[in-house]
Order: sequence, then C-alpha cells, then structure tokens
Amino acid sequence: MYNKAKDLEKVALGIAAMFGLYWMYSIVISPLLPFPDNIKGVTGLAVLYVAGLGLFFLSTKNISKQPFSLRIKSKVSFRTILLCFLLHCTAFMVLNILSIIISLFGGVSASTESDPLTFTMAFMLLVFNPVIEELVFRHLFATRLMRYGERFYILTSAYCFAILHGVSIGLTHIVYTFIMGLIWAYLTVKSGSMLLAVIMHSLSNLFNSVIIQLLMEFSVTALGIYSLLIMALGITGLILFIKNRKKIVLDDSPGFMNREAAKGFFTNRGIFAYTVLTLVFMVLKVVLNR
Repeated sequence: MYNKAKDLEKVALGIAAMFGLYWMYSIVISPLLPFPDNIKGVTGLAVLYVAGLGLFFLSTKNISKQPFSLRIKSKVSFRTILLCFLLHCTAFMVLNILSIIISLFGGVSASTESDPLTFTMAFMLLVFNPVIEELVFRHLFATRLMRYGERFYILTSAYCFAILHGVSIGLTHIVYTFIMGLIWAYLTVKSGSMLLAVIMHSLSNLFNSVIIQLLMEFSVTALGIYSLLIMALGITGLILFIKNRKKIVLDDSPGFMNREAAKGFFTNRGIFAYTVLTLVFMVLKVVLNR
C-alpha cells in the first residue's frame, strides 16, 4: 500500500543525509585537511555522490519504484521548449533584482561566480552538474514520487533542489533555483525522461554563468548589453507564461500548481528536517567563514 507522506519523508530525509554529509565535509572538515584544493574537491565529490548518494538509496530502499513514463507522452513542442528557455531568463532576472535589493540594504549577494572560468569549472557547469543533478532530483525523485501526482512531484523536486543552494551559494539563489527546478521537473513530466531537463540545465549554466564570466573578463560594456538582453527575454517569458498559464495541463487538469499538491508538504517531517538542516548549515558556514 502506497503512503504519500511516508514516501515523501524518506526521500526528504535521504536528501538531507546526502547533503548533510557533504556539508559537514566541505564546511567543517575540508578546511582542516592539509591537501591541495583539487584533492579536496575530488574527495568532496566522492563524499557527495558515492557516500551521500548511498545514504539516499538506503533511506528510500523501501519505496516501491516505478518508471515515470508509463503512459504515452506527447512530443514536447518547440513552442513549449522556447517558453521554458525564456523562463530561465525570467529566473535570472528575478535573481538580479533580489541581488540589487539586498545590496541596497548593505548586503552582499553575487548573482554569478566570481572565480576565473577554467576548463574544469566549465565542464562541471555544462556537463557534470546538469547530468548528475538531473539524475538525482528529476529522475530518482520521479521514480519514487510521480505516482502521487505530477504537480506534487514538480513541487517536491523543485523545493528539495532549490533549498540546498542556500548553503552552497546564498539565499537569493534559492528563489532562482526553485524556478529552474519547476521548469526542469515540468519538462521531465511532459517528455517522460530527464534528457530535456539536462539540456536546459546545461543551457542555463551556459547563458547565466559561463557567458557572463567570459564577458566580465572581456568587457563591462558587453556585459551590460548582454544583461539588458537577458532582462528583455525574461520579461517576455513572464508575459507569455501569464498569458498561457491556463493552457498548462498537469494531472489531467489545467493549471501549473494547486493546493492539493502542497497539502501536507510543508508539514511533512522529512521536509521539515531537511529545511532545518539547511538553515543550520547556512548559519554554520557564515560563522566559520568569519
């Protein structure tokens, strides 16, 4: 017998264990190790995607898995893909607005990585992260939770993916990656695979990180023009989404999200524990970096 609350709890606790282990290593243990940064980085990946992912599988081993593309899927139209791309620009626009607001109040919130772009960083952004992160948050989540509804899966996937970025990058990126997570989970639902999500994830990192870092090194003027272009595309995406939102069909009914999908979600013990854990490590990271 399926149990929605229990399965959500196991998935959330699995992700909490996976990233909690990694944060403990990267924030507390790694700075104390007398090894080069590249060795620490490789070790961190092993901690996250070998030991940590092992904990996720252990936590969710009793959940009955099922393919999430059992029913016949219609081909995702080019128009839908284009709108999803424009909404990536919308998300980046929102991130920049939040960053500006925070800076006006004396805070610091960079919207992009400030480290010089290297081949390794580009590979991580364009290949490794899109494939691995979509495998975990879109594919593995779908095989365990899609049976409880497409909207419920999209919300869970996006939330669990977004909140961890509060630790790794900063609070403003929670909003940004939540919007991204919604888009990628939606594409996973509609296509029946994670391939489109991987491609969109990679394109997002290309346009919203790699190109920006290259322009920062090349020309401030070019960066400004590019930012205005992204903002224009973002506004276009937002307008088109509002105009077409009622045409979105999930769980055989119109609308992107509803109360039923969120019912019991934020009061779930696993989600609550995962949220508290991320907040603890956000604070711990700030304290230890002082």
